[in-house]
Amino acid sequence: MKINVSAGKVSYSQRNNIVKPFESCNVTSMVMALDYLGYQFPKGEYEQPEDNLRKFIENYGKNPEIHAELSEYTNKWMGREVTKFGTARKINDIFSEILAGRPVVISGTFPGFPTIRQKPLGHIVCLVGAEWESKADWIGPPDFVVWDDPYGNTLADWQGTGNDVKVEYKKFLEWIKPVNDPAVKWAHCFFNK
Repeated sequence: MKINVSAGKVSYSQRNNIVKPFESCNVTSMVMALDYLGYQFPKGEYEQPEDNLRKFIENYGKNPEIHAELSEYTNKWMGREVTKFGTARKINDIFSEILAGRPVVISGTFPGFPTIRQKPLGHIVCLVGAEWESKADWIGPPDFVVWDDPYGNTLADWQGTGNDVKVEYKKFLEWIKPVNDPAVKWAHCFFNK
């Protein structure tokens, strides 16, 4: 069984952002998730909504690197509650969101790769799918997760597109905060439009 809530949709890249492109995986992932759900974005001084969201958050003196502030000010920017962040989202609840057609923005500590970075990297991606290879129905954890990485292909030294990166479930557990916790994860969940 395969689920992908972003199938047929264009993923976003942080590399073409005007405002702090190397620090904008957070706002790019949030905008990506909202776009996949069909939300329209407020107009701003920049062409790309992720640049407008980052400037909006920073204009309030807040830091989009802090998850609670990222979620709170995404809601303020959108003019309504569209997302809620939690540090102890149960794994089953996260995949229930995917099964319900809603992406989930997750944060992790990703390993270093030889040509980009030698040491681990804090990074945010948009979880969009899951695959159960040996099951007809969703029962238990998937064999693979699928995410859209705003910086590029997570598994290929962040080269190329980050659209629909298929990652082994064990790496999801190892990399996504809290790392190596098979029970809960940090996650931004979203409300339907």
